[in-house]
Amino acid sequence: MDYEQLGHVLESIHPGVTIADGSGVFRFVSNSYLSGRSVKGSDIIGKFAGSEEMMKMFSPCVTQMVFESHKRVTTVQKGVDNDETLVTGIPVFKDGELEMIISYSSWEITGFDDLRERYNVLQYQNKKLLDEIELMTGRDGGQRYIAQSSRSRDARRLAGVFCDAGCPCYIYGPTGSGKSYLVSTIYGKKGTLYTYDCAPVGEEVIEKELLGERSMISPLSGIYAVIIKHIDRLSPRLQRAVLEKCAKAGIVPVGLSEHSVEELKGADKLSEEFISEFEPYQVQMYSLGERAEDLKSFIDYYLGSANKKYSRSVEFTPRAMGCLLGYDWKENIDEVHRTIERIVLTTEKKKVDVFDLPDRITGGSSEVFAQNASLKDMLEFYESGLVMRAYEKYRTSVAVAQKLGISQATAVRKIHKYAGRDVE
Repeated sequence: MDYEQLGHVLESIHPGVTIADGSGVFRFVSNSYLSGRSVKGSDIIGKFAGSEEMMKMFSPCVTQMVFESHKRVTTVQKGVDNDETLVTGIPVFKDGELEMIISYSSWEITGFDDLRERYNVLQYQNKKLLDEIELMTGRDGGQRYIAQSSRSRDARRLAGVFCDAGCPCYIYGPTGSGKSYLVSTIYGKKGTLYTYDCAPVGEEVIEKELLGERSMISPLSGIYAVIIKHIDRLSPRLQRAVLEKCAKAGIVPVGLSEHSVEELKGADKLSEEFISEFEPYQVQMYSLGERAEDLKSFIDYYLGSANKKYSRSVEFTPRAMGCLLGYDWKENIDEVHRTIERIVLTTEKKKVDVFDLPDRITGGSSEVFAQNASLKDMLEFYESGLVMRAYEKYRTSVAVAQKLGISQATAVRKIHKYAGRDVE
């Protein structure tokens, strides 16, 4: 591969080009990238993107991010001269193998604090949307509603009634309870949705983006409904303005909040227009602790999703599943998602047992098992704890056998059973 020739061709199309090979080693840096910087091409070419030297030079190093993820990445990258540039890295594959990584600079943003702030906000919103899309994607025409508890079915039915009637909708409940997921599975079947999160941005930015000339709330945008997260963060003035613009554009407003309209009315935070628009069309979402029947569905879903994502075949033992089901998931669905994905990504085992779970989850393991497990499961639970703690401390089957007063053969068998590995 003639990286230099390819690099010059790419540079004629777009400035600020770098090329790394499939091993993550830089092979080309364009003159336009080096222009005005104190760094030289020799400082970069031949260096691994993940090396300490390169990670200091590029913070973060987009090439290394692509090398690790094998996915396209766009991020704000700070250079050695403290210059900040929006950089995109693209993986190039041949026969399924990573052949090279091409990155290019989009534009320099030093001095544009408001633009940088907005970019960070958009990254946050994009991550949340991607999580929701992942959750929604299924076999039922691209939309699958996983939660099947009576409370979840009631919420789904009520939102469906409002949607079919062309009404607005106000969905409230704890963070992570699945409000976006619910409205997306219902209203998303009617047409294109636009989601906007009011939480991480100031009122001036909100006014510009929801009410400005380039706002997606427009009859020309093709949007069926606008989903406004943390809608209660809007001032009464903006509430009136946004609802009025939605009405003129023929776009259905859907508000998401942690609080009911009645709760917000008491705090004197709502305009009359807001109350009139949403109060008759409220849907309550409950925490996972209040609809425990849904928890296993989400655990199973995210386990399957993570196994597919990382090409694994991880399973939970009945005891581990019992522990997961008994844990108080205070951050609801979001916490379940993060926890299950991390377990699948980091474990070396195919069958994950209790003591492979995060410490915060296993704190109340005995109480969980006492409620749901058989005598055999309970005995195995305590036995596995004793064996694993002894093995972690002494590291040999001989020492474990002496400590527990069992034969070495028994110690070997039980360590293999609970730790999933052969020992001496």
